[in-house]
Amino acid sequence: MVRSITFLLPALALSFSPPPLPRRSVHQLVLSRPNLLFSTTEEAQQSDATVALPHDEQYTFKMGESVQYWLDYQPESTDGAENLRNAAARAIQQAGTDARARRYWSYHLARATFFAGQGAAAVLNYRLFDSSKSDSSSTPSSSSSYDLNLLDNDDGNDAAPETPLATGGFDVLFNFIGSIFPEAVATWEQDWVAIKDGKFSVPYDMRQGVRSRQVNPFYLADQSRRYIKEARSILTRRNRRLDSDIGAKPADDDSFPYPDYYKNNFHFQSDGWFSKDSAKVYDSSTETLFLGRQDAMQRLCLYSMSSWAKEQGVLGGGEGLKMLEVACGTGRLNAFVRDNYSAAEMVASDLSKYYLEEAKGHAERWEKFAKREDRNKKIGKFSVLQAAAEELPFEDNSLDVVFNVYMFHEMPTEARRKSAMEMARVVKPGGLVVWVDSVQKGDRPSLDDSLANFQYLNEPHYPSHLVEDVPKLFVEAGLECFEKHVASTSKSLSFVKPKAKAKKEEEAF
Repeated sequence: MVRSITFLLPALALSFSPPPLPRRSVHQLVLSRPNLLFSTTEEAQQSDATVALPHDEQYTFKMGESVQYWLDYQPESTDGAENLRNAAARAIQQAGTDARARRYWSYHLARATFFAGQGAAAVLNYRLFDSSKSDSSSTPSSSSSYDLNLLDNDDGNDAAPETPLATGGFDVLFNFIGSIFPEAVATWEQDWVAIKDGKFSVPYDMRQGVRSRQVNPFYLADQSRRYIKEARSILTRRNRRLDSDIGAKPADDDSFPYPDYYKNNFHFQSDGWFSKDSAKVYDSSTETLFLGRQDAMQRLCLYSMSSWAKEQGVLGGGEGLKMLEVACGTGRLNAFVRDNYSAAEMVASDLSKYYLEEAKGHAERWEKFAKREDRNKKIGKFSVLQAAAEELPFEDNSLDVVFNVYMFHEMPTEARRKSAMEMARVVKPGGLVVWVDSVQKGDRPSLDDSLANFQYLNEPHYPSHLVEDVPKLFVEAGLECFEKHVASTSKSLSFVKPKAKAKKEEEAF
């Protein structure tokens, strides 16, 4: 069980080897460098994933406080028990401030407990399954050949890395969890501060109370059943590492022109993006992977939206805005965005028709809740669209906000470039483009040596993502840098499209 647990806990885990740095509260954070205007320099494309390239600092982003916070972040101690106690104390302290805080923190702590238990149950199920296969065969179990952990592969080999967690006992596992749970608490602290600062509202599924699907015992039981079954399949493929376990294809009657890179079963998930079962288990799988902090990381996109909306004088829940989410997946984040810009017209696009069906379900549940909460609330039009990010079927300068989360790391470089150009093309002058994905080399130095190990979850484009000069892609497409924010292992970069010169200025020439 110890050998497998790190697949089901966050894959981008902290190393225990560096000495802990002084840790500051999110509330006490003070930047040690100016918040604006880093000088722009030309930098050649790098391909060496071992070199830390702080691309973002070459550009004129307004750096959020979270950038420096996560740059410095380390667990307070190498002792797992101490870390758990300190993190629990911080969470309890935060929860005691008012009713909203109690609801927020109770929700997240309950979800984290559920996902940790679900992950442990899935690992146990797999180990029993793996042992039964070994007992019935003279061939050694494949798990003896490949380690499932994702930390510290320093030997330069392509095989899955070995770590102390592979052979250690529960004390090692406890210390590992002791490094991850405080990071989750820090992520929720940041999310909660953003809510209190008015960047976005308390997420709607927390305001629903017992009506929320997230606390429905029948839904949770179904998700656990699906997840445990899927985890066993994923771990089997991950260990077996056969050529036949790589790749996915659409149904024979599906004639949509999918890009070749998309026909991969990223994370070793069953069917890739090409089945209803894959779409229904995806959120549960990824939240278990990140111990319940994925929602908060995805909400990074709302930071820049809030700043932009204030600058633009957006009122009335975004009435008059037209927004597009590129590669919306299951649409869970899309519902969070609509909860804050309820009157805006929203289009959710994705390549997978199965994930678009899930997105419609999230939209319908949010709309029902929004009407119960406020009968007079204006709700903008919502639609879904099957489309590739490299060829968005929209007119030039037709959208106010375009946002995209967790897509670039699963694309080859040329597809990233085309996607950036398309997002820049369709957004209006003065409009906003928000990009969220995994942190890269230099964003969190303590992770630089282990980030590339995420590729062992069948993420072939992840190493190039780590050193991709993302701002350059959008700047060369005609956009200007706006803001940068970081939360745990995710980062947000945002861009605005320059406004055309005023007519009177043009007439002056």
